[in-house]
Amino acid sequence: MEPFKSGRAAVAATCLSLVNTLAGAPMLGAQSEPSASKTIAGEVSKVEGEYHMAKTPQGQDILELVDKSYVITTRTGEELRLNLSEDTKLPKRANPGDRIEARISKEGHTLSVTRIE
Repeated sequence: MEPFKSGRAAVAATCLSLVNTLAGAPMLGAQSEPSASKTIAGEVSKVEGEYHMAKTPQGQDILELVDKSYVITTRTGEELRLNLSEDTKLPKRANPGDRIEARISKEGHTLSVTRIE
């Protein structure tokens, strides 16, 4: 009878070990994943967007510019299009010739654009 009890304990210990390994694996993988975003830098070669007439709170007519994307050229000569959305943090508008740094999500969304002065 004694070997049966120790065999049962061994099976239980093995099962617990397997459950701990499987349950812990996703957590370990999540902690060791690389950053969810990357940073790229380059010079703005083109600004694409739209404009329309608007009014200030004082009632004056103004031309409102809405940037939709920036085309940048990196140091290696690669041209990239950074699509902008209302979620993109853009403290200051960029113009062609400006150097910028952009944070891009792993899905390819432009998270923020900062001018380098």
